[in-house]
Amino acid sequence: NGFPDDLLPRPILPQVPLDSKAELAQQKEQLKRQKDAKKVTYLNHEEFDRVLRGGIIYPSSKAEVRRRVTLKNQINRITNTTSAGEGTLYSFEEYHCDAITIYTKIADGFKDTAQELFKHLTKAGYGKRKSVGYGWLEMLDFEPFSGFASPADANAFVSLSNFVPAEGDPVQGYWKVLIKYGKLGEEYASSANPFKKPLLMFAAGSVFRDFPVHDYYGRLVAGLSPSHQEAVQYGFALPVPMKLAGE
Repeated sequence: NGFPDDLLPRPILPQVPLDSKAELAQQKEQLKRQKDAKKVTYLNHEEFDRVLRGGIIYPSSKAEVRRRVTLKNQINRITNTTSAGEGTLYSFEEYHCDAITIYTKIADGFKDTAQELFKHLTKAGYGKRKSVGYGWLEMLDFEPFSGFASPADANAFVSLSNFVPAEGDPVQGYWKVLIKYGKLGEEYASSANPFKKPLLMFAAGSVFRDFPVHDYYGRLVAGLSPSHQEAVQYGFALPVPMKLAGE
């Protein structure tokens, strides 16, 4: 996944129990901090590394994402024009941030190819609305990363990408589920049925127990397009080893 600025997804973890021995005012303050922290979906590197080591934090990092609502007209796919009836005007949310950080794990000898693939994205655009001007990006840098501060006694992982679990992947953990409504791109976008079947995925930030932590989890998903069986969906997790607090 791409993350705004230089932030990382907040690992999905259970709420820390209130300290029953603390004064009532302290409990109220802890409850307020927990409530405020729920609104934060991203962490900076220092906060993320502390969570990896089993630390408890009350994050405060906010992504600089600009949002606006604009009006769009619905296009009839048969006539390729707006419909004559009413109710075709709808509101659409647009998001923009100045920088996106993407972490990748690249095999030896594949760096140049990976860099060329990212350059291709800057020319073609990215996402289902790239044909109408969305998904434009520019590659500012492509640099090595020394890794996260994962502990040696890691007993779980947090995923940096949405993924679809493979048979045998761990099932105990804390997660968020999303439904991806995919659509074929490029020359397939104009086919009779460019839409993929809905796909259930674990969201980035999902946490699962496992020891030892593997290099990857998830799988490549086939059979999502009724008309193009060769189309597949990337469903692998990019795992970062972590220590679950209190375990």
